Amino acid sequence: MMTVNAAPKAKAPSQDRGHRRVGSLLDAAADLILVHGAEGLKMDMVAKQAAASPGTLYQFFPNRAALLTALVERFGAEIEAIAQSNLQRQLAVPPGSIERAARDFLEPFLIFYEANPAYVVLAEASDRVFAGTGYTFGEDDQVALNLRQALQPFIASAHQTRLETVCKLVITTAHAAFSAAIKLPPAAKDDWLAELDALIIGYLRGLG
Repeated sequence: MMTVNAAPKAKAPSQDRGHRRVGSLLDAAADLILVHGAEGLKMDMVAKQAAASPGTLYQFFPNRAALLTALVERFGAEIEAIAQSNLQRQLAVPPGSIERAARDFLEPFLIFYEANPAYVVLAEASDRVFAGTGYTFGEDDQVALNLRQALQPFIASAHQTRLETVCKLVITTAHAAFSAAIKLPPAAKDDWLAELDALIIGYLRGLG
């Protein structure tokens, strides 16, 4: 979901062993971001956390920007896969209402955010970490497109031209709300998500 247009690129591994090593380095970076933040991440920290030599780290990632870009792209690929899976599931077994379609589409993203708090930290710091690199949240457009395809059968013809904007608005709202939700205590989180559900569903019902 995130794209970086002008950042240094990681070296793609050519063997299974290299893929595993890159995976462990990215896992280490994600763990360290939770402790030090995206801006506090250092290359030597990552090598130590992954039990790798600095040479191995720099073999695949020439600098921190390349490392963070690769981590962003890995998260983005997972998010896009979730969106596509959600759409295919709804096409195979169409939900009975726009409410069910929206909830079934969005719920797996909340699960992803909860399982990957480093994504939230990195996304929140992106304007600073990737300043001057052309960084954009390109994945949001793909998720919004899949949401549009999922909701289209429930939208009145008079509102079809608004649907693209509506879906982008819903995804942007959900992204911010999910990011905030994972930091809340359980009771407050439940209340927060209930209000988010009411907000999105109430809005979508007006388009039916």
